[in-house]
Amino acid sequence: MIEIATGFSALKSAYEIARGLKDINDRVALNAAVIDLQEKILSAQEAAASAKDRLRELQDTIAAFENWESTAARYRLKDFGEGTFAYELAINDPHGEPAHLACPNCFQQRKRSILQFSHTGSGRRHFDCQACGKKLELGTYVPYRPTVNRTSGW
Repeated sequence: MIEIATGFSALKSAYEIARGLKDINDRVALNAAVIDLQEKILSAQEAAASAKDRLRELQDTIAAFENWESTAARYRLKDFGEGTFAYELAINDPHGEPAHLACPNCFQQRKRSILQFSHTGSGRRHFDCQACGKKLELGTYVPYRPTVNRTSGW
């Protein structure tokens, strides 16, 4: 917005200078006015270029937002039990990606990071997020209960 106001102001000044040029008969004063006019035009061009760059940045931000919304719509937050959650790719995903889970921490930061399976233990599946380093245990905890061998002679 500042760039547009600066450009408008410079163009208005340039117009006023150009209007006054017709009344200048002194060659030195005319040359000084022309130089001032050129500076105002250059200032307006710089402001327009700056405004164009800012507009491009805003368009990129909007595009990134729209792309994220499209990506996020393909996932559902799934409850794996006992307060363990991750984002799961929708079964009917038209992009043909294999089934996978996305890190809930990264997902909330508008990033998709596919969880990597680590191991299974205590009835839970363990996953690692390569992006944020979070380690997740998904599923219901099953406590270890040793089996007793009752067929021995003791």
